[in-house]
Amino acid sequence: MIKKIALSMLLCFITTSVFSQFISSGSGRSIQLTGSAVKNIDAVFLFNGITADNQIQFAGSAPSYLWKKYDGSFVSNSSAISVEDGTGYVLTANGVQYYIWVIDYQKYLTSLTALTVSESIDKCSNISLNFSGKIPDLVYYDKNSTKQLLSRQFTVSYPDQEYASGQWSATTRSLIETYPFTTIVLNAPYKDTSFTLSGDQYATLFGIASTVTSDIYKAIRVECHPTGSIVERDAANESGRKTGTLEGSGPLNVSFKSNANLPVTQFYEWRICNLANTSNYLRYTDADLRYVFSETGDYKVTLIVTNSSGSCSHSDSLTVKVSSSFINVPNVFTPNGDGQNDQFRVSYRSIADYKILLYSSWAGRVYTSTDPAQGWDGRVGGKLAPPGVYYYLISATGTDGKKFKLKGNVNLLRGKNVK
Repeated sequence: MIKKIALSMLLCFITTSVFSQFISSGSGRSIQLTGSAVKNIDAVFLFNGITADNQIQFAGSAPSYLWKKYDGSFVSNSSAISVEDGTGYVLTANGVQYYIWVIDYQKYLTSLTALTVSESIDKCSNISLNFSGKIPDLVYYDKNSTKQLLSRQFTVSYPDQEYASGQWSATTRSLIETYPFTTIVLNAPYKDTSFTLSGDQYATLFGIASTVTSDIYKAIRVECHPTGSIVERDAANESGRKTGTLEGSGPLNVSFKSNANLPVTQFYEWRICNLANTSNYLRYTDADLRYVFSETGDYKVTLIVTNSSGSCSHSDSLTVKVSSSFINVPNVFTPNGDGQNDQFRVSYRSIADYKILLYSSWAGRVYTSTDPAQGWDGRVGGKLAPPGVYYYLISATGTDGKKFKLKGNVNLLRGKNVK
């Protein structure tokens, strides 16, 4: 963000600038600096070219006025004086002495002639702007006749892109550099761009800022922001999902996105390892990736991105947790068509292999399935099965290798009016 010059520091009007005890008038624009903008002096005036009609006037009232130059030479007994470049004035009014300095800014104009880009030591993070040109000192003398320099600030700006709110978008970066400088170190951009140096701040307010722009710089910096989302299954009887996290019931199907800066990023390497054995990992080279975690455990998913030359890379990682397995079998279901508990289904988490056999003493096998997400609707051959006790046999294996051998019974309850 471009730093704002405080209103108390800098005011600029087309023909007249007003601040505190003094008024400047005449042709052209003027800037009055006071407070923290200057040191040990009441005010410094910059005129965008001093002409015969430029004056500084005491804004208050006094029975008498005495204007002198710093060297003690008499100037005037009136409330206003004509001004000269590079001159200090002392006004005595109402028993108070005021010290001011006048600068003709047109005599100290900036000339920016060239701006080149070079790589820093850490070229993947920073670049250097090398400036050439002429920036004269803006000198004034304080009330003790000590030489002081006005701060000259220049703006560096360049188009870039930034990652925010889950996406890359265009932005313009700006920063303020205070002279003296010959080299400016910046964060390396995420896209090909050119850099512009302009200023100083006084010339900007006068509308005469000097500007120089670099040639196009070919970006080499890469950055990734990997994200993952679980490809949800819609089985109501599968537990273990945690919305917004990468943790859930296995097999856990996860979609990963690299979110890298394009087109600078050219190569991708995904590494997936179980934290129980980090020396072994699976490697993929897709920009985006979908992977099924088939075993219970904690996983680290690392993405490494690289530019076309291999000179810069960046990495980031995510963690994924596949929950431990379990199966819970209900002991009653009510297929009444009311939308509640209408099917006999197990509650499960992280089941890799599954088989259920449901039978009755009167009809033998009434239902079988290899999908724990499915359930029995209480019909046999398309007809309603009678209420009563039914028996199940379940064999299953969890993603953690746990074996399940379950048997038991379930009661089918149905109202008299169900058809």
